[in-house]
Amino acid sequence: MKVLIAYASGHGSTGEVAQFIADVLKEHDIDVTVQLVNEVQSVAGYDAFIVGSPIYGGMWLTEFSQFLEKFKTGLSAKPVHLWIMCIRVLEADGLEHALKEYVHQMTLNEIGIHDVAVFAGKLDLSIIDWNERWTLAARYDGDALPGARNDDYRDWNAIRTWAKQIREALMPT
Repeated sequence: MKVLIAYASGHGSTGEVAQFIADVLKEHDIDVTVQLVNEVQSVAGYDAFIVGSPIYGGMWLTEFSQFLEKFKTGLSAKPVHLWIMCIRVLEADGLEHALKEYVHQMTLNEIGIHDVAVFAGKLDLSIIDWNERWTLAARYDGDALPGARNDDYRDWNAIRTWAKQIREALMPT
């Protein structure tokens, strides 16, 4: 079983999640390749795909959308699992909001993606320039920002559980 984990990342947090998912799958002898979406040359030869992007300004990163469009035919022929990183998920209605507002349903339907996970991300304002900080504040559509701005809100147990569910779907016992 060969799996491609392709991701977009603004500051590295989503890449760390991609590697974590890969490590969980490798525990079960799955051959995993982890790549940034803009480095993927082909999706041929893979049995399944796990793809992810953070949400910036209410949408996936541009390179992630371009990856999905470029490889739509190849992706649609195999199982595809999608995750997004979104700080909005921390709020009471955050999961529902993220799935409704930040996931492009037409793209999911075209590719045949039925498994979508949403995880909170990591905020480190020391690596975000002032323009991006302003944009983050101006475009945040939630009611309450997390208590401490610089923090890692990723739920590694939830991410591990999701990765194990993917493994079970790909290689049922």
